[in-house]
Amino acid sequence: MPRTAEIPDDPTEGAKVHASVNGIDEAALKGFIAEYEDEDDKINKIMADAEAACQPHRDRQKEIKTEAAEASIPKKPFAAKLRERALRRKAERVTDTLSDAQKAIFAEISAKLGDMNLFEHALNG
Repeated sequence: MPRTAEIPDDPTEGAKVHASVNGIDEAALKGFIAEYEDEDDKINKIMADAEAACQPHRDRQKEIKTEAAEASIPKKPFAAKLRERALRRKAERVTDTLSDAQKAIFAEISAKLGDMNLFEHALNG
């Protein structure tokens, strides 16, 4: 006869519970929420500053795309090539933090999975 696990009536039985005798410590909870939200506000400020700093560069990128279109370079293939090149640069950095031994294992995993070059699939359909 198969054995089944016994489920205790009290789900906290045997588990370490971090709560006051009367439940959740309200002061601690409010403290954690306030601290988390403070950190979130800091992150949002950093992101807004970064977005503002990037805007002139994004505007220039739009101008470059317009200039390319005016030079008779079709928009969609040009935009697709830009995306592909960005993805290629990102993919090339995937193994940057791996040691030589880890890179060898990564290569072995890729070979065993039959993974082809990242962009070979796009070319061969």
